[in-house]
Amino acid sequence: MKTHSVRDQLLEHASVLIRQRGYNGFSYRDLAELVGVKTSSIHYYFPAKDDLVLEVVRLYRERSQARLAAIDTSLPLIEQAERYVGPLRNDIELNQICLAGMLSAEVLALPDAIRSYLQAHFQANETWIANLLRRAETERGQPYPVPPQLLAKVLYGAIQNGIITARMSGSSDRLDAAADMLLGAVRGSMCAVTEHEPAMA
Repeated sequence: MKTHSVRDQLLEHASVLIRQRGYNGFSYRDLAELVGVKTSSIHYYFPAKDDLVLEVVRLYRERSQARLAAIDTSLPLIEQAERYVGPLRNDIELNQICLAGMLSAEVLALPDAIRSYLQAHFQANETWIANLLRRAETERGQPYPVPPQLLAKVLYGAIQNGIITARMSGSSDRLDAAADMLLGAVRGSMCAVTEHEPAMA
């Protein structure tokens, strides 16, 4: 059985704390109690809290990129979309929202290096969704009402909103609605619904 180093444990617990409480919602003392070390040990690895958070965000982005890359592009597009949204629902059940989404509310108080990683995370997800939509657009032979890159921004924004508000409302209905919008766009049902809606009297 692999034993995680103190540094690894600090990063894993810090990631959970940030996703549950945000940047200002935990202290080195909280982290020390979880890992079972003294706060001086944390300062040895991460002299300042910004150093710790920067590494947590870097690893989160790295894992997010790996998750996106692991979605097999040879699968049907709808299955790729389902594999994208599936883990997001699991995070809500664990009371852990997207780390980038959580920190975005505090981004103006964070160092530029952390901000850059957060921006890159959002851009990577929007680009992945946009690429999926471009292939869906080609398959159905009909363009979306707006360019895929713009539609991807709207859809990813809706997904982030659904993740964040799930904690407030105690329901994943907004995330489910955003996920359905993405799946519907990939299926082409967004246009189909518009085309078959009865005319208003």
